[in-house]
Amino acid sequence: MKPLIQYVIAVTVVWTIILFAAWFMDGGARFKTFAMVCGGFAVGMLAMYIAMHLYKW
Repeated sequence: MKPLIQYVIAVTVVWTIILFAAWFMDGGARFKTFAMVCGGFAVGMLAMYIAMHLYKW
């Protein structure tokens, strides 16, 4: 369980940095695109979390 939590925290930090950079560097022009990709990635992480608990190792 510990490596999964570390993975989620690391991904959250990286996406936060990417979204802040997209907002401030480009004036928000590409922010919507990056936010949509981030949202899809978050849905994928949620599916991975559910599958991990549903189907035990």
